[in-house]
Amino acid sequence: MESSPCLPQHDSVFTSNFSSNEAKMPGLVIPTHTHTNLMKYNGYASFVASLRDNLHTGLEVLEFSGVSANDFEFLSSDRNRPLKSAKFSYNFLTELLTIKMPGFAHETLTGLFKAMIDKQLFAMGVFDELIPRASLLTVLGNWAKEPDACWAPESTDDLTVVLEVGASESAPRLAIDARGWLETPGTTVRTCITIDLSRENNLTIDVWRLGRRAYAVSSRNLPSPAVRVQRVEILSGEAGPEICGWKTDQNTDTIPTDEIRLDFAMFVGRPAATDPEQDIVIDRNLLMTFANRFWRYQGRRLQG
Repeated sequence: MESSPCLPQHDSVFTSNFSSNEAKMPGLVIPTHTHTNLMKYNGYASFVASLRDNLHTGLEVLEFSGVSANDFEFLSSDRNRPLKSAKFSYNFLTELLTIKMPGFAHETLTGLFKAMIDKQLFAMGVFDELIPRASLLTVLGNWAKEPDACWAPESTDDLTVVLEVGASESAPRLAIDARGWLETPGTTVRTCITIDLSRENNLTIDVWRLGRRAYAVSSRNLPSPAVRVQRVEILSGEAGPEICGWKTDQNTDTIPTDEIRLDFAMFVGRPAATDPEQDIVIDRNLLMTFANRFWRYQGRRLQG
């Protein structure tokens, strides 16, 4: 098999390469980066003013320290939210509240990708077996977060697939989000999809699942690690999108791919049983349409 620039060169790409301290608290360590503004929480009025002052400024991730659990319960309630489309993430241990501010690129990528999945579920006639819901605030142990999009089978009412979009986030932040959804004790999420938009307008789509440990672990308190099982990169070329990627097989070997495949059962809560029912497949043509539509909408907005 010929090498591909999109294929990982060694197994370490499947791990998130976090420090040992981060590995002990999956999903709880959120790094600060250049697109984040860290502020001390000084009450509701100041909080609302900070969100409004930073709306449409390009600073799309805000962090507030010193937010108590009672403060978070108050701020995250529907009644008290100044921005309904802002996404909340909270660490009960560190009392750090992270706000993902609404933005055109973020909202557009989320909507376009979710529509590709929902359209296939509609066509299979199984959409009534899912619970339509917006981004659900989910509390898992010491961590609370709202995904950008989510799916839950009606039979269980448990989140099983979540989508996280990083139009302004770093790749490490998205990886930590995936680890939190998949590794935190008590989680019901089995698949996390992340989309990273680079400054060069390239798109990287990763699919994360729980992997298998490479060594024996006697303690039941250590969860299996979250690993990337699929990656597709969509590059913004002059002649149109350039797509390449990889996925892992049952032996965790990597093979080239130019599509995203998602398990049917993860969305519906049961195996496929009829001819129309099958895995969700976002093939090369759909990915090219997805990227071209986003870039076209983005261009219109930039041109005013």
